[in-house]
Amino acid sequence: MKTFLLYKNRDFDMKQDLHWNEQMLVQDLGLNAVFDAMAQGDEFLYDVAYKVILTSLNDIDEILYRQDILRDCLKNPSV
Repeated sequence: MKTFLLYKNRDFDMKQDLHWNEQMLVQDLGLNAVFDAMAQGDEFLYDVAYKVILTSLNDIDEILYRQDILRDCLKNPSV
């Protein structure tokens, strides 16, 4: 079984380009501390967190899909 947590019908593309101002966003918002906490020393997890957080969504259906996933996670914390 393939679990899609970010998109309904596809995997997250780690090779996609980020916004031109990604470095400014990371610095201004202090996101390195967030990425470090999420990754706990794991370089792969750091890279995934960095890319996912800095990749914007513009499609309302994708946003609603992620909100539904979050609601399901909150309703089933033991899983």
